[in-house]
Amino acid sequence: MAKKRFTSLRLAAMFMLGLALALFSESHDVNLIFGISLTFTNIILLLLVRAYGFKYSLFAALLVYSASIFVWDNPYAVAISLLEFVVVGLSLSLFKKDRSIIVDWMFWLILGAPVLFLLYSSAYGPLSDELWLMIAVPTVNGLFNVMTAEILWAYTPGRLLPPKVVNKRTPLFFYKVLYHIIFVSVTLPFLFYIVNNSWSAVRTLSDYTSKLTFSMSQHISQDLQQVWDSYDNDDKLSSTRLSSELQNIIHNYATNDRINILFTDEQGNIIAKSPMTPALTKSSQIEPSPSDQLIHDGLYLHVPSSKRSQILSNQEWSEAKYIYKTALGNKEVNLYILVSMNYFKDQLYCQYLGQFLSLLLFFICAAAVGKYLNSRLLRALNELTDLTTNLPDKLYSGIRVEWPESRITEIRALIRNFRAMSNTLIQMFQESIKSNQLLQEQTSQLQKSEKKLHHLAYYDELTRLPNRLHFTEYIKTLNLDNPDNTHPFALMFADLNRFKQVNDILGHTVGDRLLYNVAERFSLIVSEQCKVFRISGDEFLFILHYEDISDVQRIAQNICDSLETPFEINGRSLYMSVSVGISVYPYDGNEMDLIMRNADIAMYVAKEQGDGFYHFYDSIIENQRAESMQLENELKSALRDGQFTLYYQPKIDAVSNEVIGAEALIRWIHPEYGIISPAKFIPLAENSGIILDIDEWVLREACRQNKAWQDQGLYNFPVAVNISARHFYQSNLIPMITRILEETGLDPCYVVLEITEGTLIKNVNYGIQIMEDITKMGIRISMDDFGTGYSSLSQLERLPISEMKLDRSFIEGLTDGSRKSSLVRAVIELGHHMELKVVAEGIESPDDLKFLTELKCDEFQGYFFSKPLPGEEFCGFIRDWDSSSVIDIFDSEK
Repeated sequence: MAKKRFTSLRLAAMFMLGLALALFSESHDVNLIFGISLTFTNIILLLLVRAYGFKYSLFAALLVYSASIFVWDNPYAVAISLLEFVVVGLSLSLFKKDRSIIVDWMFWLILGAPVLFLLYSSAYGPLSDELWLMIAVPTVNGLFNVMTAEILWAYTPGRLLPPKVVNKRTPLFFYKVLYHIIFVSVTLPFLFYIVNNSWSAVRTLSDYTSKLTFSMSQHISQDLQQVWDSYDNDDKLSSTRLSSELQNIIHNYATNDRINILFTDEQGNIIAKSPMTPALTKSSQIEPSPSDQLIHDGLYLHVPSSKRSQILSNQEWSEAKYIYKTALGNKEVNLYILVSMNYFKDQLYCQYLGQFLSLLLFFICAAAVGKYLNSRLLRALNELTDLTTNLPDKLYSGIRVEWPESRITEIRALIRNFRAMSNTLIQMFQESIKSNQLLQEQTSQLQKSEKKLHHLAYYDELTRLPNRLHFTEYIKTLNLDNPDNTHPFALMFADLNRFKQVNDILGHTVGDRLLYNVAERFSLIVSEQCKVFRISGDEFLFILHYEDISDVQRIAQNICDSLETPFEINGRSLYMSVSVGISVYPYDGNEMDLIMRNADIAMYVAKEQGDGFYHFYDSIIENQRAESMQLENELKSALRDGQFTLYYQPKIDAVSNEVIGAEALIRWIHPEYGIISPAKFIPLAENSGIILDIDEWVLREACRQNKAWQDQGLYNFPVAVNISARHFYQSNLIPMITRILEETGLDPCYVVLEITEGTLIKNVNYGIQIMEDITKMGIRISMDDFGTGYSSLSQLERLPISEMKLDRSFIEGLTDGSRKSSLVRAVIELGHHMELKVVAEGIESPDDLKFLTELKCDEFQGYFFSKPLPGEEFCGFIRDWDSSSVIDIFDSEK
């Protein structure tokens, strides 16, 4: 009784041990590459089927694979292994004869492989080496498990098993013994080689990627340092310019979609990245996680974490990548280089597919040959067994294999099959060697690329002129640190005018051809004393060592004159001009950064003078530009800190002499300079683009104030607001107006938008469409400063405007000359003919008022009635306004 109880406990303990081993095996699979792994769980589960029957082992299998999917987050594809176990386990239970190998072959042929084909083809699309590999690996793995379970069951010593389990084992046939020997002697070394080769390949890829990313980061660091060196140490590079420079660097190095580059600032904000880089906003999205593998300093392998919804075994590796991080400069910019695993997958998948298919072919050959062997072949088979032991290692080591001879047909066939298999293995080894050689060739190509990059680093690829780095090295030879030994020289900053328009209209191909031709003409000016460099885009630098300042003037004029002859490109004549800014060492600075900055300032002054001019640096102009730059930089803070305010100037009706409207005029109350004229800061706002935000604030404040006046009981009248022409080429003008009207609650009929004639210069039809949409909202549009622009009268007739405003330049001296008065009369008659109200602004005297009244002008505005007033004062003006005072003026004139 005690012995029986002991046997039962022993059986239960062995079952629990088998279950524990199955769980351990499922949680510790053998990883190969890119999420491909081998698992040996079914070996243990099939042993449990043979020992304890299908019922108990099925419970163990369900428990193991449930834990695999729901606890360890393995892909749902492992369910195929469970299905394989069910099919093979049922065959062991239903058939007296062991047909597990045949059943497993049928399972993979009919069910397993087709299911995997459907799953992976739906995920990876067309047929590829990756798809076939994803089918071949589980198939070979499954066959290996079934065969291994059969071998372990057959050869485990009986003394280690309970008697009830030993009694379930059937006698062995010799052909199976021979088959088992062949399987063990070849398959195990073969699988060992595959595993070892996989790990070696991973190390090789990591080493190659480490060298690639480190080399690339060194070159990028040099390029970025050159960008920083080109600016004054006291002036911090603007974020927009820095982003542009970084984007140029990315364009030079990220040559394909498998290598992506991005830069972040100190806070982790992404400031530049490759076009194919996934949508990222923060570097924290690619920072290493605990699951990532550190390869080398700054380089780690990032594999997205498994998700419960994962179906395929290598699904998470489709987005795997090597990520290299390093800080550049004084850690102000962080560089990230992302190397996608797709860079290597195709090559390695092809290699491993051949290996697993060869192993699968071996299974087929072994199954076909093994059953024809018999006991008479024992001696020959022993020799063959000894020969094939560690056969892959022997073949890999180059040891010559002397195959035995036999007159027996079956033995000869077996030897022939093994010889064919060994040849296949040799071919596989050769392919593996070729793969390693290919990696070495890629490394060699990388070294050649480094040499080419070194050459490209000093000469511009397009124009063949020396580039910025060459310029930097050349400056070092001038020995600026020792002024006594440095001959005076002039630095001339040459910038092509309207080159961007050529690129935008005619395309970058024509633009590149034009730059090449310009560089050819500039090269004709080069001499021992004069050097030329292409700095970036359409910017060139000349350095002239001169004896007399007249030499500088002559060369500068030659630079301007060199582009007078048109360029013939693709049968088209292109006229170009250049603006040249000149800074002289040591008079305009004793440091190169300062000299370049001064030349840049002089160049912009030359541009303002017109096309084809040169200009010497002048400190007075620099002060003016510095003030303008300061104001431009402070515009955003002024808008944010509430330094803007609105003044209102009344508009008087010519018939009733009543106040019928007002114009909102912005004022900047600067904390240092006091009130700044709009004429001074509005052009700066236009250039910087912040005019859009300023106009939105003005419109919102004017609508809010008008609504407040209405709520206070002041009679209703429209307020006119000036808006920039930029709004008519943005897509958010209508939504902005709608949003402001909804926020303030002001009726659209109390809003007048004043635009200038220049609004429609770029795209007349589009501008008119926007204006029509505005008028449909109930908002009136006024043509401001009429007569000062270049609008066509034919276009004016198409505009959906309700009034035109005569510019004050027409009103000044109106009564002094007949020609101006005739012109004003004609404009007023034109406006009335087009059924437009005519508003005269800038009225400052009774004579102006009287004359314009006689000309039937509809509305008046000017200092004669009131200067622009703050909101509260304007409200008091409205309340105190007496229209009879205007009538008294006319009566006194009579």
